Amino acid sequence: MLTIALAVTLTACSGGTGSTTGTSTPKKSGDGPSGTLRIGTNQQFDDWDTVNKQNSTFSSLVYEPLISVAADGYTLKPQLATEWKESQLRIDFTLRSGVVFHDGTPFDAAAVVKNLERIQNSPSQYRSQLVAIKKITAVDATHVRIDLKEPAPSLVNNLARLGMFMVSPKALADGTWKTKAAGTGPWVFDPKSSTKGLRTVATAFDKYYDKKSVGPARVEITQINDPDSLYNALRAGQLDVVWTTPPLAARADKEGLKSTWFPSVLWHLQMYDVDGVFKDKKFRQAICHASNPQDYIDAALGGKGKTHLQRFPEGQPGHDPSLKGYPFDLDKAKQLMSEVDDAKKSFTLISYDTQRTIAELFRSQMSKIGVDVKLELPNFPQFLSTYQNGKYPAAILSDGSRSGAYDYYNRKFAPDAPGNPLKVEYPELTAAAEEGLAAKTPEEQDAAWKKMSRIVNDEALDCGYFDYSGFWAYNPKKVDNIVSTTNDVAVFRYKEAQVVG
Repeated sequence: MLTIALAVTLTACSGGTGSTTGTSTPKKSGDGPSGTLRIGTNQQFDDWDTVNKQNSTFSSLVYEPLISVAADGYTLKPQLATEWKESQLRIDFTLRSGVVFHDGTPFDAAAVVKNLERIQNSPSQYRSQLVAIKKITAVDATHVRIDLKEPAPSLVNNLARLGMFMVSPKALADGTWKTKAAGTGPWVFDPKSSTKGLRTVATAFDKYYDKKSVGPARVEITQINDPDSLYNALRAGQLDVVWTTPPLAARADKEGLKSTWFPSVLWHLQMYDVDGVFKDKKFRQAICHASNPQDYIDAALGGKGKTHLQRFPEGQPGHDPSLKGYPFDLDKAKQLMSEVDDAKKSFTLISYDTQRTIAELFRSQMSKIGVDVKLELPNFPQFLSTYQNGKYPAAILSDGSRSGAYDYYNRKFAPDAPGNPLKVEYPELTAAAEEGLAAKTPEEQDAAWKKMSRIVNDEALDCGYFDYSGFWAYNPKKVDNIVSTTNDVAVFRYKEAQVVG
């Protein structure tokens, strides 16, 4: 009955065009927009707020940042800025010319200044990413200069992330930016075809500066919370691509559909109480060696994902190929535990109800070395409001994106870091971070970040890294080239998708 009801709803909301799938013949990459891409997601659309809403599922349709991120999740690429040059206390951007916002307002340096100053003055997590900025200057229409109060090695990286989208200055001035999206993106919001709470529609922007790079001419995003209902809509031909779960992704591959997975977030064991429960380094090392994140991938993620032995992937500053990390080694863990004080053999791990599998596996792993782990599994909203309140010594989750070594320090090890709720001091890491800030060359800076990685490794301050993978199922007869960006959780690269049937 659920599938039948869903089919009726989708058809009714599509104005009789629910079966439209796009062009009748395959299109070639670079031909320009054509066809309709129909996506199903569990994400909910509220409004077009780019600062206080972290969900790019919808905002990436209509908005763009100065710089984009490649599929690997950390390589930076030109977007609205075609070039940038960094020095210790200054960043210069060259902007793309001939770009306009959806409401006809020109995109220029003044628009960039207006947007960045708005983010500076709006209470949000993104404001802190701009604290090093002293002044933002529109040098001329296509050049922006940012003067810094202090070195900010993560700033350019952060300008490519969520919250840094460029919004029309006219929409900001007249107060319509939350309800009438006005960006520079490939598609324009179509409110007449959209139904709030169910479907969001966007159509190709006829003045987009790079039409040949855009795959679909029309994107429809349908919001359905239940993964089984999403999958049934895909099977019935009502949707072309759906967010899905590992079991349903495997089912898709068996039923003539296809699935794809990607490392949506890097998760790892968070040991917060390093001055108390986890004060003994050998205890930390034992826990790290006893942890087997491959178990989590196999049990909770259908075997799709990778484990890692250090925080930064190869190719990113801070990656040190000499580090051995803490691979699963139960004998080594037991040996270390034999040298640990008995008083340290229990602690509480907080997770949330839908991650019970991972939490239970962790508890089982720790029991094998004589450590009693008590679990607290509230629902997700409760978890978010409590897990970093200072009461809990440990959790398993992400501390943020892989945007850079200095961000990693600021999010996890700095005295005021959100991932350091007990305000533990890490003098060696702070010194390494200061070295990175003071570095005169990229080589000197990378040496400082590698030093940070070595300290984290040698002191067993972090471990158990694994990809918490995301999954999409799709109909290969309708769409192709479904590519996701590492660490971008609930979205794929819509521009690169191809409507083929």
